[in-house]
Amino acid sequence: RDLVELRDSHRGRPCAVLGGGPSLPAQVRRLAGDELLIGVNQHALLLALDYIVFQDAAVFDLVKDHPAQRITQHRDLADIWSGIAPDFQFSGGTAVWVADFFGCAPIILCGIDEYSADRRYWHSIERCGAQVSDRRAWVRVRDHCREPTAVRAMDGPLVELFGGVE
Repeated sequence: RDLVELRDSHRGRPCAVLGGGPSLPAQVRRLAGDELLIGVNQHALLLALDYIVFQDAAVFDLVKDHPAQRITQHRDLADIWSGIAPDFQFSGGTAVWVADFFGCAPIILCGIDEYSADRRYWHSIERCGAQVSDRRAWVRVRDHCREPTAVRAMDGPLVELFGGVE
């Protein structure tokens, strides 16, 4: 299928975009439970996701057995081809744009810590120290959304850009 066919297909439905940051487990527990779940790459495969968004073709081998619909720009790997989505150069940005394209509201960002914690991913053991993220990439995502005010960060550094969950 082509993503263009799904415009506003989830109009007004709450959605959570699930990244892989260390905050993901705690933040998922704070969700109401009725949200559409969009996983970013392989990070949330333990959950009953509705969609998985990925840009790197190598991720396919990690997500191929999950029952969620796979959204990617790689036609041969996609259940839903994301060809109309802007190329943000990172899967998290594409996932937020897709949720906005679906018409979801609110769009709650969970586990998107901008690499500001002492571990890169919630499933990482090794400590890595905080890294610097390029906030301009998230500004570009926000600026491409039709309803940027629908996007909210559960916690963390993106609250400054999108606002927090009340």
